[in-house]
Parts: sequence; structure tokens; C-alpha cells
Amino acid sequence: LDSWHKVAEKFALERIDAVGQSFDPHFHEALSKMPSEDAEDTVIAQHVAGYTLNGRLIRPAKVLVSSGPAK
Repeated sequence: LDSWHKVAEKFALERIDAVGQSFDPHFHEALSKMPSEDAEDTVIAQHVAGYTLNGRLIRPAKVLVSSGPAK
């Protein structure tokens, strides 16, 4: 696993850590929206990691997005 991280660093492969970030359709794929205490359009869970390579999207992060507090 350590060698995998070294190869990833060498080729500028970066994991997208989406939780707590604002939803960005360029880097995130919304699987669902649900009420939460977080602000609307905030990523509240990440089901599948996304990756970029040299700043270009390889795979979007598959995420759950807040629709804001329940009414």
C-alpha cells in the first residue's frame, strides 16, 4: 500500500475529500439529497472516493448532499 501512495504522489494522483465541502458538479456526483443540520448543498457523506490526476478529473466522488434542515 505504501508503494501505491508513492506512485500516486509521483504522478500527482489526488483523492477528492468531499465531506464538508460545497457540492461541485465538476468533482462530485450526487447520489441523493437528504435533510441535515448542515447548510443546503453541503456534502454530508462520501460513498465512493473521487480522484484527479494532474488537476484533471479521473472519477467524481459519489456523495450524499444536504438539502438543509428538515422543515
